[in-house]
Amino acid sequence: MSHSEVNMAQIGRLAGVGRAAVVNWRRHHADFPQPVGGTETSPTFRLTDAESWLRAHDKVRDPEPPPEPATVTIAGGATVTLLSPDLTTNTLWRDGFEQLGGFITVNAELPWPTVDIERADVAGHAPFAVQRADVDISYAASPTLRYLKLSWPVRRRQELGATAPADAPRTTETDR
Repeated sequence: MSHSEVNMAQIGRLAGVGRAAVVNWRRHHADFPQPVGGTETSPTFRLTDAESWLRAHDKVRDPEPPPEPATVTIAGGATVTLLSPDLTTNTLWRDGFEQLGGFITVNAELPWPTVDIERADVAGHAPFAVQRADVDISYAASPTLRYLKLSWPVRRRQELGATAPADAPRTTETDR
């Protein structure tokens, strides 16, 4: 099989379905591409023919656009851009826990092991600040990127523009 030929499993991957779905399409659609190689039980098809058929029958899924980059400004004014950011909340912890992760360039400098976030701008969320977020940086399978994960208890997050009530609990040394 050449690079210009695909089998039914590969056609299924193009459409986001399994091989069995492709077998059914082949049985029920007279215009399904004709095999150009392979065997009777494992035929191969021209990649261009398969792609054209999938598009003509609206079987190709459009890939989801990547999320907008997020920016994090840390105490002292340095700004870091996170590619493919992901902001999640874990409510299984007693008081709730949040984390913001994303890819950063290898030369991005961040204090460790904690950092104060003066402003985080994440698409779909109001800007917020966080006191003493834990910093975890790991290497990605890329020579130019690393993965940054910032995590904190929910109570340390403050929406920007909102004022804290006078009776709001203050952060104590045990919170840190």
